[in-house]
Amino acid sequence: MANLDIKIREAELADLELIVDFISKKSDFDGSKIFLAATADKLQPTLFCQPPLVRVLLAEVAGKAVGFAFFYSSYSSLLAQPCLWLDDLFVQAPMRGMGVGTALLKYLAQIAEFTNCGRVEWTVNTGNAPGIAFYEKQGARILENIRVCRIDGSAIAQLANK
Repeated sequence: MANLDIKIREAELADLELIVDFISKKSDFDGSKIFLAATADKLQPTLFCQPPLVRVLLAEVAGKAVGFAFFYSSYSSLLAQPCLWLDDLFVQAPMRGMGVGTALLKYLAQIAEFTNCGRVEWTVNTGNAPGIAFYEKQGARILENIRVCRIDGSAIAQLANK
C-alpha cells in the first residue's frame, strides 16, 4: 500500500458534477449503466437540502478527488439505535489498493461512532470477490442469510394502489 496523503471531506454544492461523474463510473463498474438516471438536477435537491437526505464523502489525493462514498441514516428497531447505510463506495481504478477505500470506510466509522450508530451496513455484489475480500479485511461480516428485497419503478405504484 502506498503512503498517500488521503484527505476525506464532505461534498459541497460545487462538487455536484464530480459526484455525477463518480456515480456514472460506479454504474459502469457495477455493470448497471442502463439503470443510471442520476443527473445534477435530480441530485441537488436531495444532497443539498436541510437536512440532507444523503451525504457524500470525497477522498482526495494531491487535491484531486479519487473516490467517493454515499451514505445516509437508517435505524434498527432491534438495536433501538440509529445506523448508517453505505449506498455506494467507489475508488477510481488506478487508486485501488492504495488505502483510499479504507480511508473512506474509516471516516464513515468515525461518523457512526460519533453519532452512536449501532451498525454500518451495505450491499456488495456476490461476484465482486475483490470487494468482498476488501470489506472482510476491514472487519465486515458478509451475511449469507440476508437477501436484498426491492420494489422499484412501476411496482411501487402497483403496490401503493392495490
